[in-house]
Amino acid sequence: MQRRIIAIVIVSLALLAAPAGAAAQSGGSRFPTVLRTAKTAGGRFQGSFVIRRFRVHGPGIAVFGRLNGTLRDRRYPTTQRVRNRAFSFDVAAARAPGATSCARLAIVFAARTAPLVGLAATFAQRTLVLQPRRGTGPSTAELLCGASAAAAANAPPQVTVHLLNALRLQYA
Repeated sequence: MQRRIIAIVIVSLALLAAPAGAAAQSGGSRFPTVLRTAKTAGGRFQGSFVIRRFRVHGPGIAVFGRLNGTLRDRRYPTTQRVRNRAFSFDVAAARAPGATSCARLAIVFAARTAPLVGLAATFAQRTLVLQPRRGTGPSTAELLCGASAAAAANAPPQVTVHLLNALRLQYA
């Protein structure tokens, strides 16, 4: 098992050592924005979460980014806008269920209750499945396979975070 983790780390570092090739293959596509909804006591939030970076957070992984959208609640007379609010979710990486290729990775966003425009908003668990996009080149599939193998081998969170951030940069 340690050999497998070491091999994953070596492959991922080798892929990251050549940023010129990765940038040339990126094709200008963007890392996926995650649509998010949350319930409040008197309404709901609808919007999107733009992923900025992944970090090790305690014993696991967290994703940090910006939340955008609107909150409609009976306690407010009008719709409240949420623009570029710093936000984070705890996440876990796993092999995508039913994947026929190693180049599919599931990122599971944990459920969370947090204040939003002064109200407690409850976000449900959500899964984002990443797969190579047209125009991103073969290095994206290789990074997805590395991250999928790291998740399956229960690699340390630092390794998984490194691979997820490399994926995010690959899509940029």
